[in-house]
Amino acid sequence: MKRFLSNESLLAQQFEANHWPMSVNRDPSYSYEIVLIQAGSGSYQVNGNQSRYQVGDVFFLGPSDRYSFKISQKTCFYSLLFSIPYVASLMPTAGQGWPYVVDYSVPLSGTLISNSSEQRSLLALVEIILAEQQLHGVLANSVVESLMKTILSLLDRYLAQHSVSESARSVSPSAFIQRVLTYIGQHITEPQLLRMENMAEVFNYSASHLAALFKQQVGESIQQYIIQYKLNRVATRLSLSTLTISQIADEFGFSDVCHLNKLFKRHYQYTPTDYRRSLAVS
Repeated sequence: MKRFLSNESLLAQQFEANHWPMSVNRDPSYSYEIVLIQAGSGSYQVNGNQSRYQVGDVFFLGPSDRYSFKISQKTCFYSLLFSIPYVASLMPTAGQGWPYVVDYSVPLSGTLISNSSEQRSLLALVEIILAEQQLHGVLANSVVESLMKTILSLLDRYLAQHSVSESARSVSPSAFIQRVLTYIGQHITEPQLLRMENMAEVFNYSASHLAALFKQQVGESIQQYIIQYKLNRVATRLSLSTLTISQIADEFGFSDVCHLNKLFKRHYQYTPTDYRRSLAVS
């Protein structure tokens, strides 16, 4: 594996593999990941949904997505991992820009980009990032930041297009878990709608059957997934807004600030207040 660019906010890498060498769980310091297929083929699984992949495919992963690849033909992967604070640092105005990236809540089960010309354009940008760092080291930072702004703008456009097309598309039974994940993302600030008995009624399943099916396909319980997703959204608010901790706790339905502090520290090793301070000095 070749890693040309690495710091606390951004990791760019390129590697070839005959079998998938990486854990399905990303380093939690990187909230987002773009995976591009430069060569090869096989199958791709995310959040329990499986699809085929081929040359040119582009996959976008958010904070709570779990994924893996099953490689049929030797595959060359390009990957960009980046954090919420990194995205915030690139925004011209606090809280403005790339809303579909920042508030990513509709999980993707397949490639984000189908047009081959657009796929090649995005791959070329990632290749330039890798080449700039290899040739110029830290002097390439301003160039890399400019390229990343372009990539984020493209991602935001594609995610917006996907959101519109998904809402108009009928959902097949095989995409059931995708529907559940989308529902969770849309109602993450409404805890009463995420109660198991309510979700079971919405999806016309018994609570026990829904819970078992979700855990079987996603690999963790619905409750664990909701908490993880909610904490990732809290981290986004801490990075990109000036809301108080109390206001954020209210927004996401925590019983009080102490409850939020306890859960957040368990995942991030910081209280929300300390996490926000660490962003200010980084």
